[in-house]
Amino acid sequence: MASRRVSSLLSRSLSPYLTSSPGRSSCIRRGLPKYSTAAAIDEPITPPVDINYTKLLINGKFVDAASGKTFHTVDPRNGKVIADVAEGDAEDVNRAVSAARKAFDEGPWPKMTAYERSKILLKFADLIEKHNDAIAALETWDNGKPYEQAANIEIPMVARLFRYYAGWADKIHGLTVPADGPYHVQTLHEPIGVAGQIIPWNFPLLMFSWKVGPALACGNTVVIKTAEQTPLSALYVANLFHEAGLPPGVLNVISGYGPTAGAALCSHMNVDKLAFTGSTSTGKLVLELAAKSNLKPVTLELGGKSPFIICEDADIDLAVETAHFALFFNQGQCCCAGSRTFVHESIYDEFVAKAKARAASRSVGDPFKQGIEQGPQIDPEQFNKILRYIRSGVDSGATLETGGDKLGSKGYYIKPTVFSDVTDDMLIAQDEIFGPVQTILKFKSIEEVIRRANASEYGLAAGVFTQNLDTANTISRALRAGTVWINCYDIFDAGIPFGGYKMSGIGREKGIYSLQNYLQVKAVVTALKNPAWL
Repeated sequence: MASRRVSSLLSRSLSPYLTSSPGRSSCIRRGLPKYSTAAAIDEPITPPVDINYTKLLINGKFVDAASGKTFHTVDPRNGKVIADVAEGDAEDVNRAVSAARKAFDEGPWPKMTAYERSKILLKFADLIEKHNDAIAALETWDNGKPYEQAANIEIPMVARLFRYYAGWADKIHGLTVPADGPYHVQTLHEPIGVAGQIIPWNFPLLMFSWKVGPALACGNTVVIKTAEQTPLSALYVANLFHEAGLPPGVLNVISGYGPTAGAALCSHMNVDKLAFTGSTSTGKLVLELAAKSNLKPVTLELGGKSPFIICEDADIDLAVETAHFALFFNQGQCCCAGSRTFVHESIYDEFVAKAKARAASRSVGDPFKQGIEQGPQIDPEQFNKILRYIRSGVDSGATLETGGDKLGSKGYYIKPTVFSDVTDDMLIAQDEIFGPVQTILKFKSIEEVIRRANASEYGLAAGVFTQNLDTANTISRALRAGTVWINCYDIFDAGIPFGGYKMSGIGREKGIYSLQNYLQVKAVVTALKNPAWL
């Protein structure tokens, strides 16, 4: 029933926003601002980087797809083709897995000392820093995220994450376990083997580092499939890995589509472990394919509909800015976006007015321009899906405070959108929109908001804004979410684990917990003859 409702609603064409819905009063458009489209209409800035890597990386070499096929990767600023990239499929996945298998079974990587592996990871991090601006330009060009965000935040985080995992490489060890008898018992923490990894388009290189970093630190080999929307940055940095001294076959990069290359990787009998970041619906397919093949273990980091709870004692101005960041960061294309903004009734009207003003002042345009906060959405599919969700909010009777439409005539730009008077039964309060759409809901009590915040199939993250320590502790412990940020949001230090409850995933990434995803534990029991002690 629910899926049919969504399908029916999202297939409607867009129409004027002043409507009446059955059982509800007419939707209100409160003095919507007139956005300047100049930033989106200007001729896009030419990115300061060349496209040198468009082929698959298999066994240390960049090669064409076995089929010879390529696909377009597109600039979301204007829909024009950036480059043609090799389109890998099942045969290419076979080649990559064979290379990774040989590198693990016969190659030097798992047989190196952990210290030697760590030195290669550290050198790679140095190269990331050296090439920071070029990598950031590729990320922005392919994805549409602001260049300043990529260059000043994301790419430095990639280097930090690889240094973090380099530090772990020689600190992975087992235990000695006492036994009830004359036996020496030890546990070995061994690399799991060939890791298959599938990364999304919203944070291509950050997700690359979250997955490749711990896998290599533990001594595994990797076959990683990039998102078809954003293949360029991973291919670029893969070349840097070999410059850092990574042996051939240890890291293999396949660009291609999910139903072909992705499905082949998930089903492959010689892949020992899978890690996937993406939508919950696709995560279910990944899990199914893994189970139907060789029952390989799977780590899933999936969707979310994260509550951001603002209590009556909160610093409203700081809460408005933080809630704005929590939702609109990365064009709203963030799995842990604070996409349900719960505000206490005593401060609701003031918060809504300030949230509207902040969204209306958000700078939208060419992400290569200085000072731009929001670039285009990733592609036409995501662009149109977001607009349909906006339409559903209007039809449901929510109050459209600002935004609500595309921006400009070129590219996939959407005006920052804010809805008030949102209720829990609306699709915009239930579904993961993955776009610049803030929904603001009202609550009366702590008990009520905890119940409503947990009434979701997702449990990835949450935010709490309060000056009362007891309130913060009460809410944070009650929320069924993998991460709870208190008086902050989107803090992603390398050592902080990340993952979800319920349908937001399985397992954790980052921090010490991520190492467990790429290790097997073996118990070795040796009989002792006349031991001096037990």
